Amino acid sequence: MIEYIRESMNNLSAQNLRLHNKPVYMIKPFNNDINFDSILQRIESLIPIHLTDEFEGIYIGNFNDFHKKNRSFNALYKDGSIYVSNNQDDDEDLIDDLVHEMAHAIENSAELKDMIYGDYNLESEFLAKRRSLYHLLDKDTYNMLYYLSPEYDEEFDNHLYKELGYDYLRNVASGLFYSPYAITSLKEYWANGFENYLLGDKQRLKDLSPVLYNKVEKILNTDKEDLYNES
Repeated sequence: MIEYIRESMNNLSAQNLRLHNKPVYMIKPFNNDINFDSILQRIESLIPIHLTDEFEGIYIGNFNDFHKKNRSFNALYKDGSIYVSNNQDDDEDLIDDLVHEMAHAIENSAELKDMIYGDYNLESEFLAKRRSLYHLLDKDTYNMLYYLSPEYDEEFDNHLYKELGYDYLRNVASGLFYSPYAITSLKEYWANGFENYLLGDKQRLKDLSPVLYNKVEKILNTDKEDLYNES
């Protein structure tokens, strides 16, 4: 990915795109009409500048890491940077991706990671939901042990996404998880909650996942000095 970016940046036209104080590199232009300046301004109004300390920049393009064996992605956080596909449906699709990956960047901070996961309350909430989901399923599924692991597992992700299917899970798990993707792992549960606290139905998130809601609210609404001193 790094070599691809270096080669592509040799052909970049001069740009001055930034999210707060972080550079944004347009490796490939968007494939449709995206109001990118407006999106960056909206994110700046939602997320405090100190919560962007955990990534170095944002790259827009078509990267090999988006294409995995079992599925494709539009964005990822990797090696201290956020990578987002230039193939976006609309402005809302793009802002969802950016905010979600910023959530992953935030949890990469040692101090904030401890605040999010250190007391194990979020993990307990997540695994209790996974356990409940297992007992609600009326389709063949994996052993309960898969449901009781908070970590990402590619095989289990494929089972949820392709074999059970998100349409099915959306119906069965609607009283447990904000969306089927939140079932994937504890980290995706966090990022999905962060995204929907800012862009979705906050009350529904609070009703479904009070621990998650309170973690996101605390991190977003605590000043930098207090946030890092407390952690």
